[in-house]
Amino acid sequence: MFTAPESGTDSKTILVVDDDLSVLGVIKVMLEGGNFNVLLAHSAESALRFVERTDLTIDLMLTDVVMPEISGPELADQALLIRPHLKVLFMSGFTESEVVRVKVLDRAIGFLPKPFTSDGLLERLEAILSAPRRFGAGGGKALSA
Repeated sequence: MFTAPESGTDSKTILVVDDDLSVLGVIKVMLEGGNFNVLLAHSAESALRFVERTDLTIDLMLTDVVMPEISGPELADQALLIRPHLKVLFMSGFTESEVVRVKVLDRAIGFLPKPFTSDGLLERLEAILSAPRRFGAGGGKALSA
């Protein structure tokens, strides 16, 4: 499922990836309230197809960490190969999971625990979008603040 941004706006575009359609709907409302253009993908596979095939500028990918088939960190690694300047923010309700701890928290990557408020999400996005790009130590993978 994708929702394309309205044309003619100067807003930043956020690609939101989550396998829970109700979460996608809530985040879409939050982001549109913050004047963001929103693209929605219900799986990592559909997000990657979109990243590969669209001409639209995607300023940031907000992705769930724990998803079937491909995890959020694996998705980010693959998306960054296609769009090296893409900023990434991870979200999860499973802060104690091994994937979250090892692949996200221990690498000091941008993380937002679920549940979050609209204000909390918008503040975190603005901070990441306005921050300069950083690069991680191992493998030269790009990280977000």
